[in-house]
Amino acid sequence: MNSIKRDTMEIKHTAQTHPGQEQKQWSAPNKRRSSRNRLSTAIVAVMTTAALVLSPFAVTGQALAASATAAKPSAALAPFVNPEIQGYRQVEYAIKHNLVQPLNTVVKKDGYQLTVNGLIADKYELIILFTAQADSKRAFVFMPPKGHSLQLSDAITGKVISGKKFNDALVIGASPAKKDHILYGIAKIRLSSPLTTPPKKVAAEFQLGTLTAIELNQLKALDAEMLAAAEKAHADDPDQTSSFSYSPELLKKYDAIKSNVKYSPVLKVAFDINPKVWKQETRTLTPEETIDVAGHKIKVKLELTPFTTVTTLSSDEALFKNREFMETFYMEYYPSLLVKNGTGDYKSQEGASTYTYADHEMKIVSESYFFLNKPQSLRLDFTTMKESKITQQLVVDLSKQ
Repeated sequence: MNSIKRDTMEIKHTAQTHPGQEQKQWSAPNKRRSSRNRLSTAIVAVMTTAALVLSPFAVTGQALAASATAAKPSAALAPFVNPEIQGYRQVEYAIKHNLVQPLNTVVKKDGYQLTVNGLIADKYELIILFTAQADSKRAFVFMPPKGHSLQLSDAITGKVISGKKFNDALVIGASPAKKDHILYGIAKIRLSSPLTTPPKKVAAEFQLGTLTAIELNQLKALDAEMLAAAEKAHADDPDQTSSFSYSPELLKKYDAIKSNVKYSPVLKVAFDINPKVWKQETRTLTPEETIDVAGHKIKVKLELTPFTTVTTLSSDEALFKNREFMETFYMEYYPSLLVKNGTGDYKSQEGASTYTYADHEMKIVSESYFFLNKPQSLRLDFTTMKESKITQQLVVDLSKQ
């Protein structure tokens, strides 16, 4: 299981991936045209030591435009509603509810061009939609540890909103067929503390990685080798009784290709933020019912914003920095929140979560984007890590709120 940090930790969809793969909660489907390496479910199964993910909860918001009726994506936004880009449903949802600020801000430098197409925002998350283009002989590629990077700052005060450190801003995307020199990108900036004073103008500094077309083909071939090795290891040891690692030969090949990645110059662009982006409703739910966790009463509060749900678990006891309690909590009472849709089924939704701790509370900030679809109710499940059996449940009927 992931270790418990004293103050803050982020729960990944997958604990580990191979050197050429970004963390799974952001990884694209196993499609040929993704701008970075992919792994199948077999690799994920081999390399996951604990699948720790809190399903995103529910959101509410005020549409950027007056109407919240279903909207079709404009020509500029349509490429981002693409199953090959992990997180595309969030963009699709934002377009449907008129929560995208359209932009058309362009910067060119040393053979690169970057266009900022749109902004999606709430106080816990900023999403920038962009299109990048390089020389036709080069191909965009995401290869950790650097990957693509973005630093976002308040253009007026100069205060950094997200730094260039990996995952401060997660920059992902996909390329059209046979056009790997073009990248339709989504940059996500998740904030564990709310951005209560919205900037009027932001400055973005992108830096994007590329390989030559030949090197990209070599990377695809290597990806297939690594996939085959991981699938074989999983077939030989389906219960994962022993740890898996790639052969030194495969890792050497990977490192050789990674060393060939060249990065674009810093592409700087600034744009104004429409004040309506921040005029969003928030909703707080405080169920009277408490949860019993290993004999301790836990209160629950849900704060819903347009693209984020903040779940606060609190106690009169100082429990949440007690290692013994937290180990029991994660093994026997791991939380996930599900949404009841129009068919009457409860379903979870994937997304990243950040955890912060104080003595008397744990706060979980999670991506979410379905409250405007008017779910009937929410259900908080506490489950065992090993057997995924429900140990506690809390249902919040939204029709009565």
